[in-house]
Amino acid sequence: MIHSLFRSAAVLVLLAASASAASACNRGREACSFILSNQTSYTLNSFWASPVRVKKWENDILGNQTLGAGNEATVNLSDRRRDCVYDFRFRFVDGDEVTRERINICELGRYTLND
Repeated sequence: MIHSLFRSAAVLVLLAASASAASACNRGREACSFILSNQTSYTLNSFWASPVRVKKWENDILGNQTLGAGNEATVNLSDRRRDCVYDFRFRFVDGDEVTRERINICELGRYTLND
């Protein structure tokens, strides 16, 4: 189990496993893209991202996909909302869950999860 491990993270439709550059965005006018990098020792099974003002977790961004240890994926949040500040929740293969609050996706180019 990895209860004591520190991880950090990022948002809405998994596009492709790649290391392409991502940049800041203008919410409401374009999608926000960023690199989600899993530099932990565990496979990431689920990833949720919801605007801070939304009081429930929305759909699992990974769906039936996973993000293996040491891998990266481009994530595109294309929900047409103007929100920039989101909360993230991650679930790993061992069942551990990590929540990170108040992530500014408009300025996020990369989000890295670490042990």
